[in-house]
Amino acid sequence: MVATMLSVATQDVEEALSQWKYCPQSAIYETPDRRGAWSRNELLILGQRWMSGDSASEISGLLNRSPASVSSKRRHLSLPARVRISKVQEAEILAEKRGAIPADPKVILTWEQASLLTPEERRGRTWYIRHSLNRLKLTAHKGGYKVRWHEAANIEIAYRHFAFQSPTEIARDFLISESALKSQSSWEQLPPRKGEKTPWFISAKAEHYIAEHDYIRRECLCKAGCFFWTTRKGGDRVSRRYRRSVAAVHGIAA
Repeated sequence: MVATMLSVATQDVEEALSQWKYCPQSAIYETPDRRGAWSRNELLILGQRWMSGDSASEISGLLNRSPASVSSKRRHLSLPARVRISKVQEAEILAEKRGAIPADPKVILTWEQASLLTPEERRGRTWYIRHSLNRLKLTAHKGGYKVRWHEAANIEIAYRHFAFQSPTEIARDFLISESALKSQSSWEQLPPRKGEKTPWFISAKAEHYIAEHDYIRRECLCKAGCFFWTTRKGGDRVSRRYRRSVAAVHGIAA
């Protein structure tokens, strides 16, 4: 919960806790039994959206609470305050941040650093995915706009999909285009989602959805190392990727 609110990796939180002389016992947050109390999900959303740069008024609209209530809870949680600056100062700060980005392509960029670069400038670079509790990374190809997908990133996209995070926000967190996200989701055979899409990502919601609908990640019977999502009972055994490759090469249906 702390890692999600602060948009950091769970490993970083665990390392910080290990340095405490007297580490308090961990406990699952439960909503206090009083009117107007903040729920666990509301706290997660507040932390994610505040660390993403949303204002108190924007967050209050998402949570159906007053901006004063959001600001008060932000201070109570010790989330960093915002400093108001002019547009000139903002441009100067952005220029300084861009100038501080390491030129060495071997250096892994933070999401903020990578977001300041154009797609052309990100070619051959590696960056951290935003709001990834496992601190996942993506690398762009040197000669194009595509990224090198790996199994952990594929599973992360699926969890965000099952948690009903909006495609626009998923694409922003991964720093890819929505068309690239749609293409990758198709290869992963992610099912259509019926429900309201949200800007935040809560992994517990994905786990509940996967368990409720009995989805599993299955390996293709015809293509080793190719995994996809399907229902446990009555689901596909052969991946869409393999069927399309056979159709493309031989002109027949797999």
